[in-house]
Amino acid sequence: MKNLWNEYDPDVLASAVDYFASFLEEPNKEVVKKWVEKNVPANEMFLEDMEDGDFIDNEELGDPFPEFYEAFAPRSERWDEFCQIYEEIFGVWLQEWENFDHSILKEVIELFQLFVKVPDEEINEWVYDNINPSYELQCAEDYESQIDIIYSMMGEDPFLDFYEAFAPDTSQWARCCGLLIDLGAGDIEEICSDEEK
Repeated sequence: MKNLWNEYDPDVLASAVDYFASFLEEPNKEVVKKWVEKNVPANEMFLEDMEDGDFIDNEELGDPFPEFYEAFAPRSERWDEFCQIYEEIFGVWLQEWENFDHSILKEVIELFQLFVKVPDEEINEWVYDNINPSYELQCAEDYESQIDIIYSMMGEDPFLDFYEAFAPDTSQWARCCGLLIDLGAGDIEEICSDEEK
């Protein structure tokens, strides 16, 4: 690989390993080190005080993060935060439902099924395709916290898309709208106002 690590001070490699290991809940730093040596261009930027966005949007570093995800499937609050920044820059969410416990996906599907009077199988596929999997969702204690997490992660767009696709009309949907409005969802507020007229 270009920019061989053995040509740099060992502290540079150690800092790079620490950076990638920070995304893992229980990192094996020796395994992370071997991966970094093979997949990440050596660069003294790892010694600098930089934000995630600086690492993501850096031509010299390239984009090793999809490969990192494939290799380690990180699940942590730290990785969730990184994924949000990555999506803002590249428009891609790095996590996939396949790497999460199926029960988490099931719970999110059950949340959106509450918003329609008759269960709709198409909602299952819609959730899979439209809701970003997140470490925080496995920590949600109730449907209100699920809504809060999805909104903080994705904004109101998925709820607006769901409204267009399934015309939700239950008391749970009304409650959801109220929660979203409290969180600052302006377009949802307009929908609710139109329905009340």
